Amino acid sequence: MEHTDEDHVMTAQELCGILNSKYGIEEVRKSINSDIETLQAFGVDILQMKGSNSGYYIGQRNFELPELKLLVDVVQSSKFHTREKTAELIRKLKKLTIRFEAEQLQREVYIVNS
Repeated sequence: MEHTDEDHVMTAQELCGILNSKYGIEEVRKSINSDIETLQAFGVDILQMKGSNSGYYIGQRNFELPELKLLVDVVQSSKFHTREKTAELIRKLKKLTIRFEAEQLQREVYIVNS
């Protein structure tokens, strides 16, 4: 979810590397296809690109980048929680998009005369 989209496709070997290094999951490249089929059965939109840039990626997501930006703006402008809680909520929102777009969610909202 954090590493792929239509512009950032990952091969089965790259997926194995991420699973191993980030999550400690010893994945065998041969089992990636059946694991992806299982995730698809549970509703994860995983697509396969074939051709010169072949690999897998997450298709449709629950939120688009403009929607996440709006949510970040709302969180930052809220007076009901602490700075720490604001940072925590924004970290959680960043996990809903690919890491390349998550950087765009680090925004500053300034409220004048509120």
